[in-house]
Amino acid sequence: MRQILSLQGGMAAGKTTLAKRLQDALEDVLVVYENPYPLIEKRKQLNLDLKKEKDFILNQKMFIEQEVEKYRRLPDANIIYDRGPEDIEFYTLFYPISIGKEWDMEGQLKAELSELRACRSDAILYLDAKAETLLAHKQGDATRSRNSFGQAMSMLPYEKAWFAQFPTMTMLEIDKLDPQEVESRAQELLAKLWKV
Repeated sequence: MRQILSLQGGMAAGKTTLAKRLQDALEDVLVVYENPYPLIEKRKQLNLDLKKEKDFILNQKMFIEQEVEKYRRLPDANIIYDRGPEDIEFYTLFYPISIGKEWDMEGQLKAELSELRACRSDAILYLDAKAETLLAHKQGDATRSRNSFGQAMSMLPYEKAWFAQFPTMTMLEIDKLDPQEVESRAQELLAKLWKV
């Protein structure tokens, strides 16, 4: 039976680090990493401006379609998402709000959002961190540019509140935890989810 845990949290919270640690520590688990770069490149080629409604809608249609297709190809296994469908849904709904727009995403992307919501994870682990912790993580990691860090930070208050609505969400405050402690807490959650 397929069971999916989605790792969520602000940019530089340590989602990918945790996913890699869990992949190394656990047997019979498939980690699905976030890779937006091919679609970001396509967005550049199409010259889309996310501050324009029609361009944002086209961008989100591409991301949702990719996420739904990824979900359909998943094997019957224990899965860990580095972000995943809930993150795409959040961004679709709240990016316009974060830039002061009142676009009707629910209406204009009704069919796409419905498909995406059918792909939701069985459980969510939200890595909660203060802004200064995320900034310190960003500055301490030279392997990734995180060019959209400022924009991600502007969405953080919306993000935490939105993820809190999910009954399957566990929030883990990570400000005072090292990566090993975060991994240990995640493994406790997985033991309950996967009953291992």
